[in-house]
Amino acid sequence: MTDRRVLGIVVFVVCVVLGLGVARLFVNLSFQVPPPSHLPGADPEIIVTDELTAWAKAEYWQDFMPIVGPEGPPFFVVVTVTVTNTGNSTISSFEVPRVTIYFNGTRIPLVTLNLRVVQPDSCEIGPNESIVVKLRNDRETIFSPSIEGGTVLYSRVLTRWENGNEMILTTPPSALSHTC
Repeated sequence: MTDRRVLGIVVFVVCVVLGLGVARLFVNLSFQVPPPSHLPGADPEIIVTDELTAWAKAEYWQDFMPIVGPEGPPFFVVVTVTVTNTGNSTISSFEVPRVTIYFNGTRIPLVTLNLRVVQPDSCEIGPNESIVVKLRNDRETIFSPSIEGGTVLYSRVLTRWENGNEMILTTPPSALSHTC
């Protein structure tokens, strides 16, 4: 009887651990910005819709200064999105919620990060007006990958605006810098 109880407990624990692992994987994949159908080239990909024209670029670095904490050197990304309103009405709710970073020449993701606007304060875009939106990764939790300086990465940037419109921008490849 004791052996059956132990076996039952072990089976239960294994099922819980596997269930949590699958659930965590599902949650992480649902937030990933999907990879492109074609790998990016050296020039920015310009996306044109009925209302907007947009393109993005990204800079990546790991900070080894002044001291590296126990979690490792933090990884940073700054995404710059240039948007032109080609429509006839003002777009008042343009946002860039997240980015998925990929290794260059592959569709293998490194990480998906939430983004925070650095500038401007408002992402309202009038007709025939252009804005440049600068964003950085959310730094509340530290992401510290073990990758070498000079590793080339590219990003897929999710953008949204009024009425549930979405557009995914692909940045040109850019090398990871290390601060020393």
